[in-house]
Amino acid sequence: MDREVIDQVRTERQRLIKKRESLLGSFSKAAVTGRSKRLSELFVKICQTNEFLKSLNQIGSKEKELVSGHRRYAVSSLFLHESFTKLTVDRDEEFFFITGNEIDGVFVLDQWAEFSHQKRSLVGVTADTRSTHKLLIKLEQFGHKLLAHFHSHPGNGPDSTNPSGIDENFQRRLEAAGHVAVMAIFSRDGFVRFVRLDQNLEIEIYGEGVERHAPGIFRLANLNQA
Repeated sequence: MDREVIDQVRTERQRLIKKRESLLGSFSKAAVTGRSKRLSELFVKICQTNEFLKSLNQIGSKEKELVSGHRRYAVSSLFLHESFTKLTVDRDEEFFFITGNEIDGVFVLDQWAEFSHQKRSLVGVTADTRSTHKLLIKLEQFGHKLLAHFHSHPGNGPDSTNPSGIDENFQRRLEAAGHVAVMAIFSRDGFVRFVRLDQNLEIEIYGEGVERHAPGIFRLANLNQA
């Protein structure tokens, strides 16, 4: 989709908004006069217009992504610090999903979506398949997307956040299925690496307490004070 198509979507959205305003005005007048048949006709047209607008808004939410060429993600520094605490509560690896809102084409990572684990150890974690499937179904029922998966690695420093072969295979399956999810790997000393194998990624951090170390890699500051 190019700029011309995006402009066409915007124009059509504006036209439908004006049409809906006109229909609502006519609906109010018909309600006053008690014309039930006219009310029914207008109600159907208003519903149809709302459905068209909903479809266009879904396309419109991708506009910034299409213009920039990157999927855009946003996360607060506080949420990253709290996630680090949960991921490093003991010596074993920890793993959970993240969901959140989509605002103006930006995926906001702001809610943990946790599930049961089959096994956790110092060097790996295995999710319970039934529990993850149940969680994904729940997200679907509530109209939420799987936006990210966070997990911890043993070791310190940015190099310890490099994805393993298992990590890459899981992310590859998600991307092949069309998921927008980004992977985030946390070290034991507060480095965080965000990864998408297709490189379609732009991360924005809101708030203080997180320092940019390298492209896609951040360091949580003042951990002893958190």
